[in-house]
Amino acid sequence: MPAVIVIFGVILYPLGRTFWLSVHDAGLQSLVTGDMDFVGLGNYIELLRNSHLRMVFVQTALLGLSAVAGTMLLGLAVALLLNQRFRGRVLLGVLVLLPWAVPAVAATIVWKWMFNDQYGIVNWALAGVGLETFAGYPWFNARVPALFVVWLVVVWQSFPFVAISLLAGLQSIPKEVHEAAQIDGATAWKRLRYVTLPMLKPLILVLLVISTIWDFKIFDQVMVMTGGGPARRTEVIVVTVYREAFTRLNFGMGSALAVTLFVVLVVFTLVYIRVARDEDEQL
Repeated sequence: MPAVIVIFGVILYPLGRTFWLSVHDAGLQSLVTGDMDFVGLGNYIELLRNSHLRMVFVQTALLGLSAVAGTMLLGLAVALLLNQRFRGRVLLGVLVLLPWAVPAVAATIVWKWMFNDQYGIVNWALAGVGLETFAGYPWFNARVPALFVVWLVVVWQSFPFVAISLLAGLQSIPKEVHEAAQIDGATAWKRLRYVTLPMLKPLILVLLVISTIWDFKIFDQVMVMTGGGPARRTEVIVVTVYREAFTRLNFGMGSALAVTLFVVLVVFTLVYIRVARDEDEQL
């Protein structure tokens, strides 16, 4: 019974309250007085009609999925490297954990300084190797370069968790399996493709679910680096939810956006679970 009360208070009530607000025209005064107009699916219909909100969803999906891909690939590469025996392996393991240990906002501020158009080290380094185009290049004045930097920071902050998790999975695979494949003449690529990855598939699916949820909820990196600008062109869903709810005090639309994001993440999670179940049935 205590567990049910905790689940209701922490998960079900906030979720139900958000959905309830999403079908009302709720402003700040409405929250105080409790007097608000029922609009049904009006906020969701407005969400579909508004070209900026549609762009935000597409942009969030592209940025989130590309960040998941980058995180998984970099995490797998680092895990495979750390699974080998070489001098300095422990030091490298400690360095890999640093992005995970640094607070997200503090790390993002440092990255913003690095990409500053006047005194950033990135422009200085690129110009130093002959790429004069990047001398004074304003990374945050256009959508694509700004989102690229956001993507870079998100992947940098996310890959340590994936790398350490996959390293634990790699070390749980019996050495005899790889030795048998090597005796049969399998190359390193074939051992990775047909032995290692299939045995890591359940863990990879779990990490995909976690990474997808994290990367679709990007907030700190965008707010610190661009604030959603220029002209709201780098906004992602959570930033738009914040702007609608706490800047424009349109809690109805903010809640509709939050509920839609929740549904999207549930769909992704169900797809991953279905894929994992199909794999188990084939074994």
